[in-house]
Amino acid sequence: MSADIDRITLVILKEDGTREKFPLRTWVGVPRKTELVWLGDEPYVVVEVEYAIAEGFFGGKSIEAAGVYIRHLTNEEQSAVARRLTVPAKGADEQKFRP
Repeated sequence: MSADIDRITLVILKEDGTREKFPLRTWVGVPRKTELVWLGDEPYVVVEVEYAIAEGFFGGKSIEAAGVYIRHLTNEEQSAVARRLTVPAKGADEQKFRP
């Protein structure tokens, strides 16, 4: 494989239409469209993934992620994610589960 296929580029799509590019050394698995990503404390969402096909021995092919495009979550999306991640409050009368 060449270095071009091994490298993964993270592209942040900004609200003003500009792009910021960051080379990534690895990505665990291949990201899915609409997958959430945290950069520091800031939530982003994957909007597009570009793939490169690498040909191996005996005609085998593997898919490598070549570019991951993400955008910052809107305020509405951030509040929806925050609601899903919060731990439900326990009532005063709730007891622990006992088998």
